[in-house]
Amino acid sequence: MLVPLAAPYRALAPDLASRYAELSGGSAEAAAALASAVNAAIDRVAAGASPHATVGLAFTPESSGIRVELSCDGRRESVDVTIPVPNR
Repeated sequence: MLVPLAAPYRALAPDLASRYAELSGGSAEAAAALASAVNAAIDRVAAGASPHATVGLAFTPESSGIRVELSCDGRRESVDVTIPVPNR
């Protein structure tokens, strides 16, 4: 998924991360932790990027939790939050 860095769209990424964690069986605390981690990672990968740039997000459920891969203008970072995710 691509999310514009410009306000108000940038706020969609941490909100989406929080909701993804909740839908995956995570607690409210795990959802908040993932949203915070994604927000901080966006700050790092988007540093110096044009305000018209986008950040790419890929969510992956793993046996130990959730991984979010972020990318912006050639910079990449992964965020992992440990929560139980049901096997599907």
